Amino acid sequence: MAIAPALSPAVPAGDLLFLSGQLAFGADGAIVAPDDIAAQTRQVLANIASVLKGHGLGLSNVVKTTVWLTDTADFAAFNEAYAASFGSHRPARSTVRSDLMLPGARIEIEAIARRIQG
Repeated sequence: MAIAPALSPAVPAGDLLFLSGQLAFGADGAIVAPDDIAAQTRQVLANIASVLKGHGLGLSNVVKTTVWLTDTADFAAFNEAYAASFGSHRPARSTVRSDLMLPGARIEIEAIARRIQG
């Protein structure tokens, strides 16, 4: 029997929202496109957008991301898909190479978003 992870998708703290790391889970609960970092990047960012939407926010509210890639050779394709998803918005970002916990996952992204007062 699989044990659900002990985490919350997002936790608010003042005007900030801290999102747990997101993987490229598709609607069926499986990791999408194990051999395609661009597709996985788009799926991860869609998952982040979905969590943000549940809190009345969008990708334009993201102020910082931390990205883990399993292969440094994926950086250029990842960066292109990431930039396309954010458009002209450029959150602060850290990107590192690391193993990930689930087979087939090539990328994980966590984010911090801010509610814009105004």
